[in-house]
Amino acid sequence: MSLTQAQIDKFTEELKSMLRVETKSRKIKKLDHGFYKGLVEVLTSLRFEADGYLHSNDITNYIKVNERIKNIESDFKAFFEKRFEKIAVLSIYDIGLELIELLTPEERDFLTKLHVGMQDEFNRILQKTEEKKTEMPLETAPTKEAVVSQNERKPLIKEDASRAQNMVPVRITEDQPPIAQPDRNYYLRSNDIVYLNESFANLLVKRGSAVRINI
Repeated sequence: MSLTQAQIDKFTEELKSMLRVETKSRKIKKLDHGFYKGLVEVLTSLRFEADGYLHSNDITNYIKVNERIKNIESDFKAFFEKRFEKIAVLSIYDIGLELIELLTPEERDFLTKLHVGMQDEFNRILQKTEEKKTEMPLETAPTKEAVVSQNERKPLIKEDASRAQNMVPVRITEDQPPIAQPDRNYYLRSNDIVYLNESFANLLVKRGSAVRINI
């Protein structure tokens, strides 16, 4: 469903306002979770409108709408560069809950990927990855007695109720900072046993922060 001109005008003004904020402020400001979806809807509506003018041979209005699309894309590019530059810088450090709450789902995913990459590079420079691979071979699933024994030592054991085919069991080898994922935020501690999405689990294993468990 196409947006009305009033809705498009409102979003355009909001984009300009947020660009000014991102330009002036050195800190990340909270962004509505539907912002990027709204941007796509605006551009889709305008492109649909432009196509209508083109098919009716109304070249004047076709050019006007295309100019508006270019202006919105230009404003968004400037906004994107300012905001994502800040996110990229923050990805070097541990991710705190306060930061996560300010970001959209798209931005959280971007931050997590960068943070994992930064940690991988940190471990590579210190040659920690190879050490962890040597020290922590593939494990077998713990027996019931072993789980009871672990509970007595009070490590936290978490189990995800969903054991879909794309979920794999892993053991966390060291405390992790809060990690944002599309499904939810994760707060993982050493010796946690969890079922994770396979791609997320692979990232942790690659970092040496988790080991797979054979079932």
